[in-house]
Amino acid sequence: MAPTPTKSGVKSGARSGAPDRAPKGPALPVGGLIALVFLWLVWGTSWPAMRTVFLELPVWQFRALTCAVAGAVLLALGILEDRTRWKAPRRIWPRLVVAAILNMTCWHVLTGFALQIVGAGHAAIVCYTLPVWTALLGGLFFGERIGVRVAVAIALGVAGVAVLLAAGRGAAGGWPAAGFLPADVFRDERALGFAFVLLAAVTWAGGTLVVKHYEWGVSMNALAGWQLLIGLVPISLIAAVSEPFVLHRASTEAALAGLYVLFVGMVMGYALWFRVVRAMPATVASIGALMIPVIGVASGAILLGEPFGWHELLALALVLSAIALVLFVPAGRGRTKPPG
Repeated sequence: MAPTPTKSGVKSGARSGAPDRAPKGPALPVGGLIALVFLWLVWGTSWPAMRTVFLELPVWQFRALTCAVAGAVLLALGILEDRTRWKAPRRIWPRLVVAAILNMTCWHVLTGFALQIVGAGHAAIVCYTLPVWTALLGGLFFGERIGVRVAVAIALGVAGVAVLLAAGRGAAGGWPAAGFLPADVFRDERALGFAFVLLAAVTWAGGTLVVKHYEWGVSMNALAGWQLLIGLVPISLIAAVSEPFVLHRASTEAALAGLYVLFVGMVMGYALWFRVVRAMPATVASIGALMIPVIGVASGAILLGEPFGWHELLALALVLSAIALVLFVPAGRGRTKPPG
């Protein structure tokens, strides 16, 4: 379980003046670390499953179904978890809607369209530039300061991502040969796919910061459930007017992959993710999640025959170094309280 929120909520040191660590007790809670490891496995193996689904089924329709079912299941689990903390108070609805649009609507739709174009492993890699955008948006909107330890970890993680992107240059599922200038997005379909993934990473980073920096007054499963159900609204409306119903025609392979995405990737994954976000500093949680694209690349290679060579092994070493630096090297003095 995540630490019990204080009266002012679980917030970063930028607002409270506390060091860059979880409130009360150890800097990195054991429960948060365990949840993080399971999250690596759950979301890492979900990428090839999603790729399988979206090569056959329409994005809006499948995402509407999965958000509805996963949202209902997680909200039900929230009610069973704590019958007094599942209803969303009226005061949190404005920021709950913002979090839902960023974390659910944008992320699910953008990654769905991206996976129709680029390989599962490389899509996962680009999506998990998440820590860079988390740090950037945290500095722009929440006044966060990043110490040397976290800055070096970000650099290592981004270097690992860059190695994998270079490995796929010009190959199927790799970096677009046309480059990545804005005009290239309209000329090269693969560039458009990578643009979708990058935008998904930016919106997810924003949603992560919204969840981290405010007190919600609901349990973790209920929070995830509410976000999925709210994020479902625009997805289902667009699905209803833009796509004929075809889910019943799914092949056995796509159906099994879809069930895996729904119950393992979404229900279990979101339950784990929001616990990690609330138990640990947002940047730490995001950098720790850099293990997920490594698992995504490995599972994509095993299940879909995507590339896996020395470039991927070098990237693995870089990413593991970033994770170790954040999770196992003691934090320094951390952030200082801004003037005023």
